[in-house]
Amino acid sequence: MNTPLVNAVLQRHQLPDVIRHALYGPPRDQWHDHPHYLISDARALQRNHNSLKRQARQYHGALTHLMNLPDARRDSDENRRLRRTIAHHGQTLLKNLHSHHGFEDSSVFPVLRLHHPRLQDAFSVLENDHLALDSLLHAIDMAVDDVPAFAATPAALDNAHGQAAQLEALLHRHMDDEEDILVPIYLAAM
Repeated sequence: MNTPLVNAVLQRHQLPDVIRHALYGPPRDQWHDHPHYLISDARALQRNHNSLKRQARQYHGALTHLMNLPDARRDSDENRRLRRTIAHHGQTLLKNLHSHHGFEDSSVFPVLRLHHPRLQDAFSVLENDHLALDSLLHAIDMAVDDVPAFAATPAALDNAHGQAAQLEALLHRHMDDEEDILVPIYLAAM
């Protein structure tokens, strides 16, 4: 699933300089010591991001485990149950990701855009990331439906595994950048 949108996020190593220079402080290594951290939306955002990244890592890891099984073992009773569990986990991950970034798109970004005009370019990057994420989530959604049949379709398993790896990488890049933009705003807003 290499679309130009997904590739753009995966190739970005950090936010562009013009955006980084517009960001508010304090720097990341001081967030946890900020007096507002524990009572601000910053902590909630980071906890939610960590949970979503963990879910994506687990989904990717489960598909890796399945790929590493010999073909004959993939269709055992135990692994049929495992494939159903992986499919359920994938569906839950998709639901959680759609909910999280849907809320940001409909509520968080529009409000913060109004109050922080110097960060317009930063919010555009985040919104483009969400378009890339939507594209990848759509492809993963179709693959999740096929997980129970992966014993008979190794190519589909390989494709789903690649998508899961991309999702994990995309979430890390996007969520780190999103935190660099949003957390200082949340800390200052208290």
